[in-house]
Formats: sequence, structure tokens, C-alpha cells
Amino acid sequence: MKLLRRLLDVLGSFGLACALLLILFLLTLFGTLYQVEGGLYQAQKRYFESWLVVQRDPVPLILPGGLPTMGLLALNLLIGGLVRIRKSAATAGVIVIHIGIALMLAAAFVKQYHSEDGHLTIREGDTEDEFSSYFLWEVAVWDASQQGRVEEHLIPQAQFIGLTGDARRTFSSPSLPFDIELSNYLRNCNPLPKGPMWQADSPVVDGYALKRMDDELEAERNQAGLTVRFRDRTSGAAREDLLSPLEQYPATFESGGKTWAIALRHKRYAMPFAIRLEDFRKLDHPGMSLARSFESDVTKIESGTEQKVRIQMNEPLRHGGLVLFQSSWAPQDREIPRMYSVFSVVRNPSDYWPLYSCIVIAIGLLLTFTPKLLRFVRSQNQLRSRAQTGT
Repeated sequence: MKLLRRLLDVLGSFGLACALLLILFLLTLFGTLYQVEGGLYQAQKRYFESWLVVQRDPVPLILPGGLPTMGLLALNLLIGGLVRIRKSAATAGVIVIHIGIALMLAAAFVKQYHSEDGHLTIREGDTEDEFSSYFLWEVAVWDASQQGRVEEHLIPQAQFIGLTGDARRTFSSPSLPFDIELSNYLRNCNPLPKGPMWQADSPVVDGYALKRMDDELEAERNQAGLTVRFRDRTSGAAREDLLSPLEQYPATFESGGKTWAIALRHKRYAMPFAIRLEDFRKLDHPGMSLARSFESDVTKIESGTEQKVRIQMNEPLRHGGLVLFQSSWAPQDREIPRMYSVFSVVRNPSDYWPLYSCIVIAIGLLLTFTPKLLRFVRSQNQLRSRAQTGT
């Protein structure tokens, strides 16, 4: 019991809270500096979504990453601000404030591990019911002879992201008459005609190979690549091909009397409703090409019913657990009549939790400072009364 009490004393101590806040300050400082050369995505992964940070420049440093730091801070908050604190009317406001902060930390945890985000790029007049990830990839296989909506067999990024160098992995499915072998995963590459002036980073297929490129600062601009090998389980016939999202058409393979297609693409998420873009408008600042505002008129289609909605900056569409923000447009050429509207899409179960936590914190602040304000007003009134009576 003594050991447990000492452990609780340390975990709930004010000193530990100060140390964790200092670590968060350093992570924010060096993460911001790293972002200049490494990009926002890599800075988040290295400093805020990691367990340990080891850096050599600009200052040699070893720090716990954002995950254990925030976890310990949440534990410190719960033990020190809710468990060990004296429970009384005087501390009620402080307890409520700590509950609000704990709710905000819980919102961050849910957002980190249980949310999905990406983008929806849609042209005027078109209808879409899926959005695509910015960073995650998947390999999709389908029967190329099917019309309309097809059944797809998906291989998520987690199952091939480690296939670098000589690593290979074979994927099989009872519903497919062939096996798929993936290898030579590259985070950013280009499929180019193989010439004598550069070294290929993949096997050469039909005169083409994948060339590794430096990672982009904006990670969503990276174009991944893979080598794929098909093998028919009945005849043993095999074929090798390259997979790249830059290819105009998917790779194909004949097996079981059908033509199968396979493509590497950004991971797609189904939406509980469809969106049709009716009109996109952009207003510029006077005498400038810089956008002052841009907005989209869309039709939300769900269960056979249609609803007109306007999505604009700071006024997203929230429905069915999704939030659609107006984030950009394309192309930038005014002479092209059919504009593309770009929406950032987030599926976040804790979407409103930060708002709720701010309300709880505000209530706690009122409970804490209102009595003090009232006591101050009363004391000032008493002093004023004494001054007037001369006593």
C-alpha cells in the first residue's frame, strides 16, 4: 500500500505536471523547426505521434514522444485533479475544470485512433459518395468486365508498406483464381522508361521501371509505387507489372476466363450519403487574383431524398458523422468551364467534444471565480460604507 501511495503521489504531483508541460513545449518547438525541412506530416509522426524522439540537429536530444507525454499528462490530471484533491464546495470549480480538460484530452485520443480524414474532389454536375485519404494507400482488385458498381478486393497499406528491398508477400483469396505477390514498395516514385542514365528501383517491365524520388514536404503529394506479380493457380501462368497512381489505366491479368484489373490508389471511404456539385463560385479581392471567399452549392442525396446545401469557408456540412469543409478548388484556370471543388472530409466521433469540454471548463471557472468576485464586491461595499459614515 505504501508503494502504491508513493506511486500515486508521484503520478499526481505538481512537479510531474510541470515536467510534462516542459516536454510538450520542447516537442512543439523542435517539431515546428523540423516542419520547415521535413514537412508537416513527418513532423507530426516524428514528434507528436511517436513514443520516443531522438534527434541530432539542431540540438542533440532524447525525449519521450507526444503519445507517452500526453498519456502521462492525462493520468496526472486524473490523479492530481480528481482523485487526490480535497472534495469540498471550495474546490468544486477546480474539479469541474479538470473534468473539462480531461474531456478535451479524451477527444484528442478518440480523434487520433478512431477518426478518418481525407478529401473529396468533385466536378460541377458530378455525384460522389466516397472520399479519399490524403496519405494512406490501398491495392484494389476487381473484375474488369463488370459494369457499374463492382465488387472490389482490397489490400490495405498496412499489409504492404513494409515490403521494401527484397521483401515480398503473397495474397490469396478463395474468390480470386490467382495469387498476387507484392514487392518493392516505394513511398514516392515515378514510372519512367528505363534508360542507361539512371538506376531502377524496381524490376524493368516492358521497358519501364520505378525511380525513387525524394519525399515531398507536403506528404499528400507523394506518389507511392509497387511491383506486382500475378500467378494463375490452375495454369501456373504468371505476369509481372508495375503499380503507380500516376498510371492512366490499371494493370490487367487474364485468369479464370476473365480480365482482372488491379490498381494502387489512395484509400477510399464510403459516405452514408452522396454529394452532387451544382455550382462553385470564387470571389477575388478587388484588383487581385487572391480569393476573398469561395463556396459550393451541393445537393445531398440520402435514401432517395435530396437537400440543397451551401458549403463555404467556416460553414461546413455536418451530417451522418461526417464534416465536409470547403478547402480548395481546381483548376485555377478561369477559362475552363467545369470547375472542381475540393472538400476536406473528416469522420470524427469526438467532433463536438472540444466544444463540450470548453463549456464544462467555463462552468468550472464560473464556480471558482464567481464566489471570489462576490466576496470582493461585498468587501468593497463595506469599505465604501465605512468611508461614508466615517467609522
